[in-house]
Amino acid sequence: MKFFADIFFKKVIFILVLVLQFVTVFAQPKSNKFVDPREAEEHFSHNNFIAAIPIYRQLVKQEPENIDYNHKLGICYLYTNINKSLAIPYLEAASKQEKMDKNIWFDLGLSYQYASRFDDAIKAYNKLLVKLKAGPEFDRVVHQIESCENGKEYVKHPINVSFQNLGKDVNSEYPDYYPFVPADESFIIFTSRRKECIGGAVEVDGYYSSDIFISTPQNDAFSKPKNMGPLVNTRYDEQTVSLASDGQLMIMYIDHIDSFGNIYSSTNKAGIFQRMKKLNSNVNSDYETAGSISPDGEKIYFASKRAGGQGETDIYISRKLPNGQWAMAQNLGPAINTKYSEDFPEIAPDGKTLYFSSQGHDGMGDYDLFKTTLNEEDNTWSNPKNLGYPINSAGDDRCISFTQDNRVAYVSAVRDGGFGDLDLYRVKFEDAEDKTTLMFGYVATADSSKNIDAIVTITDLKNKDILPYTYTPIPKSGKFIMSLNPSKYQITIESGGYKPFSEVFFIFDIGIGQNETKKTFILQK
Repeated sequence: MKFFADIFFKKVIFILVLVLQFVTVFAQPKSNKFVDPREAEEHFSHNNFIAAIPIYRQLVKQEPENIDYNHKLGICYLYTNINKSLAIPYLEAASKQEKMDKNIWFDLGLSYQYASRFDDAIKAYNKLLVKLKAGPEFDRVVHQIESCENGKEYVKHPINVSFQNLGKDVNSEYPDYYPFVPADESFIIFTSRRKECIGGAVEVDGYYSSDIFISTPQNDAFSKPKNMGPLVNTRYDEQTVSLASDGQLMIMYIDHIDSFGNIYSSTNKAGIFQRMKKLNSNVNSDYETAGSISPDGEKIYFASKRAGGQGETDIYISRKLPNGQWAMAQNLGPAINTKYSEDFPEIAPDGKTLYFSSQGHDGMGDYDLFKTTLNEEDNTWSNPKNLGYPINSAGDDRCISFTQDNRVAYVSAVRDGGFGDLDLYRVKFEDAEDKTTLMFGYVATADSSKNIDAIVTITDLKNKDILPYTYTPIPKSGKFIMSLNPSKYQITIESGGYKPFSEVFFIFDIGIGQNETKKTFILQK
């Protein structure tokens, strides 16, 4: 019996081997098609790194020592927001091959830098540096080394901030970025490349087209965002790049077939942002990326790559003419602009503090966020100050939106515990000492059914060198918001058909942290 059992067992094994061989042979053509390097190259050439990653992973598994596959897989991870440190083992493998491209050292250095392994990054950059001659490429590597040295110091001295993810109702598995809020945080607008975008189709880079979304607070949290709809969004790309502190004007960046790299504006009427309008040619030259209008509406700060700048993208200012158009733009000069890129200028509610991002100042890698203050006596800007770690990282930190008290800001970032790609965060500055007062003013008349058409002027009576600030209340509610330092002020309100209103009041230097007050000003016939 044992003999027949052994024969039966051997036959079963033989049949199983044949079946496995058949399955392997049958599946092989499909497997080969999946790991076709031409498919990987096609995705890579269109910057569709998300689609290229699984193919390159299979190719590396088949040919572990292939320099090209390892290098390109590393680049794919570097330029996605999955986890940039995943690039390290593949770039390390490529760097150990004899005939590798010298630029692998730059990419390897970048991967170490993104992982905050600054000493390892410096070693990699130095290996490339010895292979280069003096010139722009040499200077770029030196600049990267300097940013690593800066990063080491910033990480040693972090600022005291806390990050609050806006949650799964707001954030998606897709890129959510460029958040902006008005001073009272009554809503948030942001850009997203999620499925709900009007375009509806995946573009060549593997993402949906970008649209602008809006969300309002409900029960101490922001509600599920809504697409702003066809007045603002199209099947192409729209991105929000700024919001006025009163929430009444949004600045947008447009990337359409007939309008590429231009800045538009949209006004808020009763909570609905209206059809976008293109700013005039003194601002737009088809090389603009972002802009911010001053609280008085008389100046716009914007980023442009036009001819005659300090380097790459520079920050410019344009002033409003009596006819309502924007005047010829002026470069803010070498105090702000470097030979590298500056972007996302955001003028604060005080009208003289400018936040912006830069690749050229003392950052810790890619874009860092900075602030500078205007000296109104001689019209010069202070040396830009880095906002510090962990607001800034070794990655791309390009956009920030502060509330008026400077204790809270909104950013987009990739952090542990996120919901996928870039997420939106509310950042609280725990140690901020700001003794300003946030005044919520309301202009009212006896006839509450009529819209308010008024001009509010605030004059600092103690500091004569500070120019008066002008505000336009929201017509429907008469509301306006202003941030005031401790001083003695005079408020003047003018409105057609009503007597001019004037009152003197004080803002006192009391306590730590920003205070709030509400005042209603009633106009008389």
